[in-house]
Amino acid sequence: MAASIVTMATMHDETAKMSEICRKLERYTPTAFEFLRQGLDYTVQRMHGPLNPPLARLLQFFQEKGIDPFELPELLESESLPDPVEQIVEQLGGALEVMERMNRHVSGTDLCFGLRDYALSRWGLLAPAVLHSWGIRETKDFGRMVFALVDNGVLQKQPDDCVEDFESVFQFDTAFDEAYKIRLSDKREPLDDLADEDLAED
Repeated sequence: MAASIVTMATMHDETAKMSEICRKLERYTPTAFEFLRQGLDYTVQRMHGPLNPPLARLLQFFQEKGIDPFELPELLESESLPDPVEQIVEQLGGALEVMERMNRHVSGTDLCFGLRDYALSRWGLLAPAVLHSWGIRETKDFGRMVFALVDNGVLQKQPDDCVEDFESVFQFDTAFDEAYKIRLSDKREPLDDLADEDLAED
């Protein structure tokens, strides 16, 4: 599927649940899931930017109360929300606007590339070796971890999502090297460019 969607903002720090997931899967370490959590945050920030403070407070309220943001119109109509929450919704432009701005989803493909880039930013060319030590050897491993979180209520997904959306997004033995070379190229110093120009003139 071209547009697998994973809800990023509903992931909680549930240590006991994460330990149970690791025990059931018997293939990924708790550290691998912590990397996934951080990589999810990295990817959604890169794709959508940071939440503004009022929207962040509203999202925190929904998470603490276990409220699906898509229930917002009905909750407003039934006057089931506290007055301060209703005021924030009004300030942000109403229920439909809030729901649109809370849609901080990324595709399975984007998530895989985001996790790759986050790993490179932390460990450079050692990134594949670090991930391998945690049991992550292919992009489908990212999908298995994500859907383990979905199955245990830590993440949400769209109805048409499936773990196969993460299959063979890129090959570990080449994608990290290629991306690292691009990162180095993008970070070239201005003096390097100037030196190239001087050589061309000579």
